[in-house]
Amino acid sequence: MMDANYKISVVEDDATTRLLIKSILSKCYSVEVFETGEDCIDHAKHACPDLFMLDVGLTGINGYEVCRALKANPATASVPAIFVSGHDNLDDVLNGYDAGGEDYILKPFEAFDLINKIENVRRIERERQALLEQARASEELVSLLLGNNDENTILIKFLRSLNECDDFKSVADALLSAVDALHLEGAVQIRLQNREHTYSKSGENWPMEVSVINHVRTLDRIFQFKQRAAYNFECITLLITNMPIDNAEQCGRLRDSLAIMAESANARLLAQQSVSEKNTMQGHIQVLLNTLSQTVQRYGKRYDQARYEGAECTQVFLDELLRSFAHLGMSDQQEAPLLAMARSQCNHLIDLYDIAGDTQATLTQLSRELEDILSATPPDQR
Repeated sequence: MMDANYKISVVEDDATTRLLIKSILSKCYSVEVFETGEDCIDHAKHACPDLFMLDVGLTGINGYEVCRALKANPATASVPAIFVSGHDNLDDVLNGYDAGGEDYILKPFEAFDLINKIENVRRIERERQALLEQARASEELVSLLLGNNDENTILIKFLRSLNECDDFKSVADALLSAVDALHLEGAVQIRLQNREHTYSKSGENWPMEVSVINHVRTLDRIFQFKQRAAYNFECITLLITNMPIDNAEQCGRLRDSLAIMAESANARLLAQQSVSEKNTMQGHIQVLLNTLSQTVQRYGKRYDQARYEGAECTQVFLDELLRSFAHLGMSDQQEAPLLAMARSQCNHLIDLYDIAGDTQATLTQLSRELEDILSATPPDQR
């Protein structure tokens, strides 16, 4: 998509990479390239772009330092930044997160991935601006409602609010609201039914937050590093980025409260998943019951038809046997035992294969048992 009004400032000290990035981006955006971070910072003072793309390993001040300088300037503080790096480890990701970057892309990269990163940041930036507008509009109301709440009150309110959460998004919202009431910042990732969703004040699935949580969620149940703390459970990870480490007592209280919140949210999510699985199982049983009932009906009709046709065939056979006796000139005393023997063997042959009645009874009993299972399930769990 072409948007010549969208301006990108690229800082890259390698001439080949700089030329490659400009060649890719110039097809879609307005692009300016800089060899050093200092040049970019100076230029931004009088011409602010819509996006910065910063190489991490710059000569002179590196990309993280450039980003910090830009974020410290009110004129460029809100402009998103994407880091270009050849490394993907926790330290590098955290450095980019701390510097204020919105995303990063690894070298070497494809043109499609580069454009996709930019468009993703643009989408999230639009969502963030909308959320900021909503936050500003409700700031006075939130301050009034939560101004007098202490930590225990906030925890109790959160635990009560969980009872009204009927999906994973409402659980995330309740947890983030409690975190905000504690004057903390962070993000929450929910993993449920093979799907992942990461939420924060910045919006949904903010790339840097997703990347950090994907690293820390493999660590200990409760993991603290500097001002950050992570709470990892089966279905949820809560990341806090501004723990008050200079106040040990308050930090300890908050750590305990956050652990209770995260564990309770995880329990609620597991309960929601259990209900969903029960509903799915009930649906499967209902389908099986319907199919079984239809099968029993069809089998009964086919059985009745087969019995009728078998009786007709037996009678035809016996009639033909009697006519044959007439041609043989046999007496009644000679015909009677032969006819009785033929009739007995025909009936015995039918009885040998006549298991349809028992089969139909078994299927009918199974159908009734399935109906009993469904009728014993509370309506709100079906």
